[in-house]
Amino acid sequence: MELKNQLLEIRQNAYRLPNELSELEAVQLVMCSLRSPDGELRDALGYTILSKWLLEKHFLDSDQLKEILGQATSENMLYFKIGESGNDSVFLRTFSSLLIALILFRDNQDKFLTKVEFRETMNQLIHYCKLEKDYRSFVEGKGWAHAPAHMSDALDECVRSRFVGFDECRILWDGLQTLLQNAPFVFDAEEDERIAIPALAMVEFKKVSAADLLEWLKKIDIQDSAEVPVYSVVNRVNLTKRVNMKHFIRCLYMRMKEKSLLKKEEEEQLIRLEHKFNPYFYNI
Repeated sequence: MELKNQLLEIRQNAYRLPNELSELEAVQLVMCSLRSPDGELRDALGYTILSKWLLEKHFLDSDQLKEILGQATSENMLYFKIGESGNDSVFLRTFSSLLIALILFRDNQDKFLTKVEFRETMNQLIHYCKLEKDYRSFVEGKGWAHAPAHMSDALDECVRSRFVGFDECRILWDGLQTLLQNAPFVFDAEEDERIAIPALAMVEFKKVSAADLLEWLKKIDIQDSAEVPVYSVVNRVNLTKRVNMKHFIRCLYMRMKEKSLLKKEEEEQLIRLEHKFNPYFYNI
């Protein structure tokens, strides 16, 4: 309650820095809220204050931002109890990824990371995608966990980096594909939309072509058992994968068409890909 009252006071004072604290001390104080199972403390107060301070007020210099980034990508934050599922440890991991996204956004503006430092951060994010097991979206009484959505925000900032070209996008695509393939259930809170955003950015910012993205999608193959129907219990895991891929492709199609990023033949290919992953079309 003491931390919550401190953060409430910061919000009530138009997000002004507490008089007794330096910028770095204040940011590290607020970071403590990211592990809380209290959704208001963690999200409405903690993350919102960090966003205001880092993006609007431009708190912290380059060295301090690098220090915070090192903390956020450590075993004490992004990898805290990684592999566990169904408990409160997920909140620190997923809100650490949002903090990383804020810092990468600042780097895209202020250019303080070296190529090596950026690449290390990107690799940490991709590694996290492979290890996260808790895909819950909104947790009743505790607020958003939302690992795939939060990680997509961080990967989107990676795509926009000056250090990212085709090869880096291929690595980032592997991370996005992992989020889609590892989900244990059909997404229920617009995760597919969020995952589509960094994929769209790759094409929109001309890091890869629409044709390249389509080729990557074509290589995804979900093998169901040939002896049983796609809707059977035996194929339930693959059914989930198919539905999530179908929804992702629909999101990507709509956003790319909206931004006029598709040629006619590419539009037709995306529709055929939707059919490939659509359980209804697959089963007739």
